Amino acid sequence: MRCYAAISIVLVHLIALPKLQIPGYLWFVPTHFGNGVPLFYIVSAFGLFVGYSGRIGTRQELREFYLRRFLRIAPLFYFIMLFYIPFCRAMWGTTIPLSQFVSSALFVFNFVPNHVTGFVMASWSIGVEMAFYAILPLLVFAITGLARSLVFLAVAVFLAANWGLAFQGTEGALALFAHFSLMAYLFYFAAGIAGYYVWLRIRRTSPRIGRIVFAASLLAIVGLIFFASQIAAFFGTILGQGGSSGVKTAWAVTLASAVVGVSLHPQRWFVNPAAKLLGNASFSIYLWHPVVIMILDRLGLYRVIYACFDGASLPFLASVIATFVALIPLSLLSYRYIERPGMALGARFSVLRPA
Repeated sequence: MRCYAAISIVLVHLIALPKLQIPGYLWFVPTHFGNGVPLFYIVSAFGLFVGYSGRIGTRQELREFYLRRFLRIAPLFYFIMLFYIPFCRAMWGTTIPLSQFVSSALFVFNFVPNHVTGFVMASWSIGVEMAFYAILPLLVFAITGLARSLVFLAVAVFLAANWGLAFQGTEGALALFAHFSLMAYLFYFAAGIAGYYVWLRIRRTSPRIGRIVFAASLLAIVGLIFFASQIAAFFGTILGQGGSSGVKTAWAVTLASAVVGVSLHPQRWFVNPAAKLLGNASFSIYLWHPVVIMILDRLGLYRVIYACFDGASLPFLASVIATFVALIPLSLLSYRYIERPGMALGARFSVLRPA
């Protein structure tokens, strides 16, 4: 699932950053593939509850949990932060303010309105993820069943809707803070937690229903894409200005259902060696892809490709291939030599073994 989330985000930014022309039949990519980030959040919450539910009960286990999470994110993120110092100067002639560098290094930038987006491109989601890690032990302790997880999901949706309304009409740093804060995305994590308890209940009774759940979730995704305006109008009629929260909640439940379906009954065409490999390296793919896209754009590769073909279909396909040809080897290298050593270090100093 992380593989497909990463690919969808790369496609969105490949269109947005160099402003590539796309064929008309791919209209849904820039409008809906951004849901790859919420999918990351859902998978993260689901996986962490699979590994740690009922297994963080002492101070030592709590300390080890935070150590493992820190060493999962920090090594590559710190490497990217250092890379951005010469990268920003070479690309735009800019320097990174010390205060912003420090807030990113301490992983507190999600709580600072002027820093919430991060100076590393697309790193705002890392700030959200680390803020979720901070409260996860409390959630593991408090949410111990399906009923509680559904209550937490409902509360998180309510808070997100009111959070958005509270900042309605704001501009600049405050508007960005409202959009990129943990509060605005907490319900996606809540959907992943609820999905965990649904998965836990179904796998003990009828795991083969996973195929039906996954197929139904795929159909629901298609429906959410092709009937987006009608669904938005429906929630707008019921919820008024909070209608967008209803649409986002529908996406959260649908994506969580897909995660549950895959976990119960992995489809060979979907869960394959390539997807597993890229899923393992998805964090590297996520952090490196804006750099690769910006460099290729600066070198003029996309302009050359579009000049060589007529229309939009072939040049866009060629641009996608060229981007992944550069991105995947780089991501696999950073996963092998930066991410994995960090995870191994966390395991070395820990006696807590995730299930």
